[in-house]
Amino acid sequence: MGGPAFLLLAIFMIWPFILGIDLSTTNQRFDGAQASDIGTRNYERILGVGIGGLPPKPEVFPDSRPGVGWYLDNQGKADFRWRTRGIDDLDEIWEGLENWRGYEVMSVFSIGSNEYAIFARDPLFWRSLRNNLAFAAFVVPVQTALALMLAILINQKLPGMNVFRTIYFSPVVTAMVIVAVVWAFLYNPRFGLINQMLGVLSIGPFDWLQHPASALPAIMIMSIWQGVGFQMVIFLAGLQDIPEDLYEAASIDGAGVVHKFRYVTLPMLRNTTIFVVLTTTILAFRLFDQINVMTPDGGPASSTATMVWYAIRRGWRESEIGYASAISVVFVVIVLMISLVQRVFVKSESALD
Repeated sequence: MGGPAFLLLAIFMIWPFILGIDLSTTNQRFDGAQASDIGTRNYERILGVGIGGLPPKPEVFPDSRPGVGWYLDNQGKADFRWRTRGIDDLDEIWEGLENWRGYEVMSVFSIGSNEYAIFARDPLFWRSLRNNLAFAAFVVPVQTALALMLAILINQKLPGMNVFRTIYFSPVVTAMVIVAVVWAFLYNPRFGLINQMLGVLSIGPFDWLQHPASALPAIMIMSIWQGVGFQMVIFLAGLQDIPEDLYEAASIDGAGVVHKFRYVTLPMLRNTTIFVVLTTTILAFRLFDQINVMTPDGGPASSTATMVWYAIRRGWRESEIGYASAISVVFVVIVLMISLVQRVFVKSESALD
């Protein structure tokens, strides 16, 4: 059994990953341009990030007054305005900013009276990573908790439980594209059901998918609803493997519902919970279909851009196969690191137990 399994692993995972690494060191394109080896240049561009000080931000900057300063444009991005004559510390300011040539200002923050900026050579990659981390940090625990609650509910020996199992699991077997289209209609600011319900309460309408603060949370809610049935079925299988004798013994000892859940159900579901968390985390980082359907341009201010979406955009829309391959390699490494951290954390807890 080990031989065929390893062969499939090599064909469908190891070999494509090796090819991806090879492509990531080139400037390969889809448009037929001659490719050349560029070494680690793609990785340097992706991972190029740092923090640097900014020159003073003037409140008034008339044309007649020389100076150096930065400001936020209409899109909220930092930009620089130069009036170079008559500045005593121009060389020092210019030298500090010269270190960030080829970088873009990703965000600006203050420490005391000093202004600093986070510079990145590819800000969209870091925004995509941030969105992936935020998505996983919210969806994984919420979806896991809801799935466990639903599994406990439908595990009860009550009439109609099979119907509820089918209802809760039906979104999982529905194509994500169809689910995303339906929810896009629900979020529609003009005729969406959600805004109509809010209108009854004299709230809204609100364009959920076109506001930077709400676009990603809206997709999080849809993703939780769509995927919770998968985790529910896994938890249900784990619950049905728990011997009834344990609950009977707990009842004899006078344990209530809460104590049974804490001291019987949760410990017996430990391995199941680990599997659910690991699987949900990987699925959260694979986020693409919802983004591509509901916010195909990555959302307002790139608020819904993810790493998979960004890699596909650079590879297919912009024909930069080499750069997209480098993004994919970094993505795989990040997912592997997160999985290893989770496994180490689980092993450390097991040792304490």
